[in-house]
Amino acid sequence: MLFLDIDGTVLDTQNRISANLKQLFKKLNRDEIPIVLNTSRSPAGSLEIRRETGLKNPCICYGGGLVVGDRDQIVAECGIPVMDALRLYRFICSLPYDISVSFFVYDVWMTDKKTHPMIVREAEITGCEPVECDFESIGTLTKYIHKILCIGEHEALCELVRMRDEKFDGMQMLFSKVDYLEITNSETSKGNAVRCVCDYYGVTPWDTVAVGDGMIDRSMLEACGLGIAMGNSPEELKHMADVVAPHADDDGLYEVLKDLHFRRA
Repeated sequence: MLFLDIDGTVLDTQNRISANLKQLFKKLNRDEIPIVLNTSRSPAGSLEIRRETGLKNPCICYGGGLVVGDRDQIVAECGIPVMDALRLYRFICSLPYDISVSFFVYDVWMTDKKTHPMIVREAEITGCEPVECDFESIGTLTKYIHKILCIGEHEALCELVRMRDEKFDGMQMLFSKVDYLEITNSETSKGNAVRCVCDYYGVTPWDTVAVGDGMIDRSMLEACGLGIAMGNSPEELKHMADVVAPHADDDGLYEVLKDLHFRRA
């Protein structure tokens, strides 16, 4: 089984997937090698990639907060209680920084200002449309938030991370990009989701490969038999990986996978 991050791994820095990689995915599909997208995106945010590549396997979303099976069934989920999410949101609003905040629940993307340039940019990248709403009212709609996404200057987001232990110890905060801070339940991780999918489908984690490009992918690489870091990864991720692939803009995922000998279990 193959576990792949999307942004900066399957997609290059221009959000494109190469023709070579599409052909390789088709071959692996024919050989019945499951390819599982393991992403911080929502199910809808990964849908176009699945269509473009013909993938019909399970999909891990929200950094492990929601695992969707091959028949679109919910295999597992983990979220932040709404009141804790609102407490974080109020704290962010009190800071002297421009930080865009989004809440994600299943396939619903909520923001308090959909015209914010950062939200507009994210909508263009993912092909999804956010819903503008009053966050203070969402407690009547759901009990949990699968993911909170904060977009802003790196230094401003680091302020949130520094406050985590003091104010938000039930949350996990990881950077997926220098200006993207992904916030989930502290028990959520891409690695835990890998183990969940393996248990559900009867696959041994030792017989799996993972490829990612951000520190949010570290637990996924550690959970699999072979962990591969993209050439555009932080040095810390490269140092712990078993293999380092070329840069995503150099067709790195295709280059590192094309010579691996996958076999049907």
